[in-house]
Amino acid sequence: MIRIWSPAPRAFIALALSLAAGASIAKPRLEIAIAQAREVVEGKKTRMVPIQSASPGDVVQYTLTYANKGDEVANDAVIDDPIPKGTTFLANTAAGEGAEVTFSSDGGKTFAAPVRLSYEIRLPSGEVQKRIATPADYTHVRFLIKQVAAGKSGSVAFRVRVN
Repeated sequence: MIRIWSPAPRAFIALALSLAAGASIAKPRLEIAIAQAREVVEGKKTRMVPIQSASPGDVVQYTLTYANKGDEVANDAVIDDPIPKGTTFLANTAAGEGAEVTFSSDGGKTFAAPVRLSYEIRLPSGEVQKRIATPADYTHVRFLIKQVAAGKSGSVAFRVRVN
């Protein structure tokens, strides 16, 4: 499995990723670039414009573009991206062709599909209650891409609202 983690500062990241120890000399090498754009509504049209900062109420899309610059297939590539502090994930906006999307509500420790993502809360009575996480509870989004052939690329994206 190959893991890519995009840190909170959103800038270009090039990651050279290798196979497990004992693998042949041929290796996948994934590079990833992160871009952010703000949703702009003009009349009945909506478009995305590149930005460096955002204001409360803005909808921001993060697009992570990946490319396998190596000479071998990258299998089970995982891209983990934290939901930026001060923002709320917008439901049903995480997508990428061929990517399986899961979420975390515990700071990236565990991931699950939205209908299975839960957390526990202790009530004033001391009782512990299990609740289903909502998009506002998400702390991370994870994209699993089964295969990225050598020389191929793709992208994944998600949107948030600035609080």
